[in-house]
Amino acid sequence: MSEDMRMRLKCTLNLSHGVDKAEKVIDEFVVEANKGFLVKGAPAGQFEKAARILSWNVVDTSITFIIESGSHVRATAAALRIRKALAAVLGAKFKIGIRGLEVSDFVVTLPVLGTVPEATLEKIRKLPSISDVRVEQNHLHLMFRSLTDAELKRGIPDRTLELIEKRLEEALKPKPVVQAPLIPVVRQSPQKAIRFEDDPVKVAIEQGWIKEFPGRGQWIYTPPFACLSEVIESFLIDEIVSKLDFKPFMLPKLIPLEVMKLMPGYLDNIPEGMYYVCPPPRDPDSFERFKEAFKVTREVPRRELKRVIKDPDYVLDPAQCTPLWYFFSHETIDIEDLPYKFYDRSGWTYRWEGGGVEGLVRLQEFRRIELVYFDVPDGVVKIRDSIVDECVRVADRILDLEWRVVAATPFFMRGGEIAGDIYDSRNVAAYDIEIYLPYRGPRETAEWLEIAACFVHKTKFIEAFKIRELKNREFWSGCTGLGVSRWVAAFLSEHGFNPDNWPKEVEKRFNRNNKPPTTLTWPPKR
Repeated sequence: MSEDMRMRLKCTLNLSHGVDKAEKVIDEFVVEANKGFLVKGAPAGQFEKAARILSWNVVDTSITFIIESGSHVRATAAALRIRKALAAVLGAKFKIGIRGLEVSDFVVTLPVLGTVPEATLEKIRKLPSISDVRVEQNHLHLMFRSLTDAELKRGIPDRTLELIEKRLEEALKPKPVVQAPLIPVVRQSPQKAIRFEDDPVKVAIEQGWIKEFPGRGQWIYTPPFACLSEVIESFLIDEIVSKLDFKPFMLPKLIPLEVMKLMPGYLDNIPEGMYYVCPPPRDPDSFERFKEAFKVTREVPRRELKRVIKDPDYVLDPAQCTPLWYFFSHETIDIEDLPYKFYDRSGWTYRWEGGGVEGLVRLQEFRRIELVYFDVPDGVVKIRDSIVDECVRVADRILDLEWRVVAATPFFMRGGEIAGDIYDSRNVAAYDIEIYLPYRGPRETAEWLEIAACFVHKTKFIEAFKIRELKNREFWSGCTGLGVSRWVAAFLSEHGFNPDNWPKEVEKRFNRNNKPPTTLTWPPKR
């Protein structure tokens, strides 16, 4: 937080009894507090960075303190310290308890260098803890709504200020000259002969391999596509997952919000990328009006449905590994038992692609194999790198795809640069494996397709889910998503739909008897 930040607030303590006879004790308490625990944490002699009680008064069964502070001992922290210390004094001497705390008239003043855009101010005003914002003489004045002691303990004001300072920094920093991004390619296959250049979606529809489904970013996959998907998934399982000795889990895909909120980077960065699920009430009679309306109109009465169903309480898992982290949450691991290597391929993954869906490569519903691993730091890096190596081997030697490995920054670390040498694996949080899609244009300028994202989390997820080690020794985690749907799309984009033109290993496993069903009007080309 800014060193020059100032806070001022009114802290009201609600008591079990009146304190008329305790005023002298309270006065002495304030003097001692201003010299003692409200200064603790500030640099020696820099009292302006500590907290201070400016005044206090008693009304009936409440005490109100006016508190001012700098950045080191914040007024919000001071309010909690005062409650704890005063409760001990009043309880011991007068048998008076403190029933609650409320902070009001809470104003934070931040210095700003430059003109804050109105759009940024409007975003700040919309924050749930903020009631108003004013800019006066190069200072931003933030007025907070009333806060309870529970909200103070949860760090609501601190997180709000942290978010505001980030938004101010983004708004006021000089805008860089936009240049074409440099893609940090770590290694790459030789160029391969182009065997197929058509849009695979168009051909797949014409040949009856897929059919559009009314849901956005969803397809119905017929036998030849499903068979090819199973073939490619079998290579990924045999040649990567099993070869590296990963063990299977079967994980839920319906995730309570109370669990999802623990996942770093999701609800705080990409809440717009998830499907939210509203449970129905237990009482079947609550749907009576809904059922009658549907019987009459044969249309889904959405307004009536909104009235009946409960608030969102779940998401469809956008990460696939969420329940596995929860499995280890608050558990204690013995580092001697590591490495742990697990995978899940038990269902679909769901994401709301706000940037738009695209054919077979940007879907709302797709197949993945999710790998999760724990080990000592060097061990996690080696596991991740071995996954990258085996993915490259499968892409190159078995599927005969044109590939490259790119150093990347995970979405939950956006804003940070890739630190140091990208060829030193410990410096790289993520390696993406990408495939060239000929239908997108020249390989030098076309966007390649990411088919695997291989992460080293360090301790980020371990800390988020409070996973401990028996002797507090350091261990890391990581995960890798193998996008089966994208591997299939990449394969068809480079090799087309004729099995005679496919790599021998794929053609050998593919059952040509898997043909699409036909009707009078479908598939479009027969």
